[in-house]
Amino acid sequence: MEFKEMVKEAFVVVGYSAPGSWGGDFAYPIPGLWEKAKEFITTDQVDQIVGVCLPPRSDDYYYTCGVEMDSVAFRRMRKDVTVHLFKKQKYVVFKHTGPSQNISATYHKLWKVFDEEGYLIEKGMPEIEVVNAHLFGKEDSGEYEMDIWIPVGEHPHA
Repeated sequence: MEFKEMVKEAFVVVGYSAPGSWGGDFAYPIPGLWEKAKEFITTDQVDQIVGVCLPPRSDDYYYTCGVEMDSVAFRRMRKDVTVHLFKKQKYVVFKHTGPSQNISATYHKLWKVFDEEGYLIEKGMPEIEVVNAHLFGKEDSGEYEMDIWIPVGEHPHA
């Protein structure tokens, strides 16, 4: 599985948030948050929807789905959204291609590559999922794509 290393400048995510769990008390809010965040495409004319997950690779997490902004116009914000600020960070970026129901298989492959390459997750930073607006409504097709950004600390082999 191919990937690339990238540095992402500090950014703000404004969106809808909920806790989730893969454990025994299964709560999976992510599809509903993506569905709700679609409104940003038409209301705010955005090109991408962004999901952030804290902490990465965890059974219990906090997920936000919304839009990335350079700054926040707080007076224009809706009452039911959350705001998160993240510092500049190095990431390894993978690409999922194909129907959205296959995303878990992509994650299985990327975590294997991540571990084989000796990367370590940077604590306190989000895992990021990015989907271009023109792909909404095509989640079941082979052309659907999602970029998956995993935050990394210093590479132990460097």
